[in-house]
Amino acid sequence: MALENLKENIGVGKELVRELIVFNSQFSNLERLYPYEEREAERRMLTKAINSSLERLRIVNDSLPRILESISPFKNLAGKEEKVEGLVKISYTPKIESISKEEKVSVTIVEKDKEKFLKELTISRETLNRLKKESKVKGTDFIELRKANFYARLSNKLFLNFSTDFLNKGRLKKLNSYLRRANMPFLVTTYFSMALFSTLLALAAALVIFIFLLFFTITTTFPFFSSHSPSFLGILINFLIIILMPVITFVFFYFYPYLEGKSVEGKINQELPFVAIHMSAVAGSGIEPTQIFKIIAFGEEYPATKNELKKIINQVNVYGYDLITALKNTARETSSRKLSELLNGIATTISSGGSLSEFLDKRAETLLFDYRLERERYTKSAETFMDIYISIVIAAPMIMTLLLVLIAVSGISIGLSLQSLTVVIISIVALINILFLVFLHLSQPSY
Repeated sequence: MALENLKENIGVGKELVRELIVFNSQFSNLERLYPYEEREAERRMLTKAINSSLERLRIVNDSLPRILESISPFKNLAGKEEKVEGLVKISYTPKIESISKEEKVSVTIVEKDKEKFLKELTISRETLNRLKKESKVKGTDFIELRKANFYARLSNKLFLNFSTDFLNKGRLKKLNSYLRRANMPFLVTTYFSMALFSTLLALAAALVIFIFLLFFTITTTFPFFSSHSPSFLGILINFLIIILMPVITFVFFYFYPYLEGKSVEGKINQELPFVAIHMSAVAGSGIEPTQIFKIIAFGEEYPATKNELKKIINQVNVYGYDLITALKNTARETSSRKLSELLNGIATTISSGGSLSEFLDKRAETLLFDYRLERERYTKSAETFMDIYISIVIAAPMIMTLLLVLIAVSGISIGLSLQSLTVVIISIVALINILFLVFLHLSQPSY
């Protein structure tokens, strides 16, 4: 019983830490979410909620020594439950009232702290519900920390120890870098566990497919294998499935963060000239440098770049780093080389006492010049593809039409009727058009 109480209290402690992170995040966003006249009242409310959560965390922690003292290494032979003197167990719903199907949790605390715990619980719950309602009215995001999904939890149960050993041996540094650059919300050990679990599932699926194909290969009735093919060749091909499916699955999981990081890099590079111009205009007003990043990060104009700038704000507000250190850390982890150069340049300018506005002006001009060159290169390549398109899709069908006329006049037989040849040519032209449209859509810049 005492072990169960200890487990419940640790779970409640985690829930309280989540509440504190939510309140702290809302506290740092007061200037963005509330007008000046409402800001002080909201600050007092959030301060009260933070103190309430801290007080409940203290109460929960105070009960832990007594619970640990009551844990006996020997089982009670009489089968009776262990009773902890001076402690009381209470149950409550920790989450927001608007969420349906809430699960109650239990916590064991010192009996004299029961009333105080319930009082502080009411304060935090009212604050959470108020923040939730205000976020809906104002159309802002309400920050909630969500638990890992079922697939990630199951993967961790099976392979977390193995993944941790890999991490401790330094074999996951590159994968961890890929995850950070792609802004994927996974710890490297969790993601590697998911990769291993998916590989295991792919191996099981490959075995099922192997057995299925093996039966038809031996009986030579499966349509993919002719009756004249040797059965051992079919078995060998089926056996390759067992090897290839898991290997392809693992390789895909390993390199997917790298590909996602490349995609993020392209989006950031497209936005960066305009971000630099925006930052230069704001810096010209003499505003404090941290506020420049807040304005960009909490806006909606630059969805890819703002995720990188939020890292700077979090390192300053949450981890307590100074702005120069936060800039250098973010520059080291970002997927965009151009953004990395911009952030390092800003850090150098601030530390050397230079003019941030002048630096951003010059950098914006350079980035905008590169952007125009990129657009010109895209235009030239589009013209080249237009010439290819005209040659293949317009000239080639005309030649094929002349050939059809000559075939029809001469009466030469090529194994297909005139109607069939016409359908084939039209289908090829349609397919080429679709491929060209898809390629141009994928290759064109987002701006």
